Amino acid sequence: MHLEGKVALVTGAARGIGRGIATELAAAGCDVAVADLLSVSEIAEQAAETARLVEALGRRALLVDCDVAREADCNALAARTIAELGGLHVAVPNAGIAGIGNVRDTSLETWERVLAVNATGTFLTCRAVLPHLSGQGEGIIVNVASTLGLKASADRVSYSASKFAVVALTQALANELAGTGVRVNAVCPSSVRSGMTISELKVVTGIEDDAEADAVWSKVAADRLPFGRSVEPEDIGRAVVWLAESDMVSGIMLPVTGGENLRA
Repeated sequence: MHLEGKVALVTGAARGIGRGIATELAAAGCDVAVADLLSVSEIAEQAAETARLVEALGRRALLVDCDVAREADCNALAARTIAELGGLHVAVPNAGIAGIGNVRDTSLETWERVLAVNATGTFLTCRAVLPHLSGQGEGIIVNVASTLGLKASADRVSYSASKFAVVALTQALANELAGTGVRVNAVCPSSVRSGMTISELKVVTGIEDDAEADAVWSKVAADRLPFGRSVEPEDIGRAVVWLAESDMVSGIMLPVTGGENLRA
């Protein structure tokens, strides 16, 4: 699929990986629906900045308020994207939240919320875009899983479980849609420099200052990763673009790790 002139939607696009995906899709030629929780003022401001960056690349941006755990919101997102941007070709269910804790430490409330956003939200977004993509016989869904959806972490049980669910959903849907012209893949980031990562680092280390936490993260990543730098949101965005453009690729989980897997 050539992306010039195509339309994409990205959930959780206000910041971090979502912003990296939205801007890289725009750089590849897509108009982008920037979906996030616009009812939260801080997130709305960040989403507006993502939209500005998309438009600075010469593409149209559409801001859409969407809680991916709500079926009605996901359906409205798909409908508004198609109506206001004139179509839909690339869907990236990216919205996700962190979950820290092992089985004994994780509350039922945390478990249910993480699964609702990360797993059910991905399912609902996929299902909302299917009628249009299937009807036109062309399109790509790129889910955002995680390396923790390939190998679980004891202290991220809810997050790992949610991302394993995304991997299973991706494989199942790719099989369901095989031969229809609609492909389904997933990108599996390892730790990426993002607001979520820095927030987790602050919780684990007790560091309170964002800049200090970011500096610690950068040093740890540089020391740990063979490529000598942190994985950035734009790296994930470029992987999504590759998956979107690769017509013979469906049903794969693409790790983007900065070489971390080489030292596993």
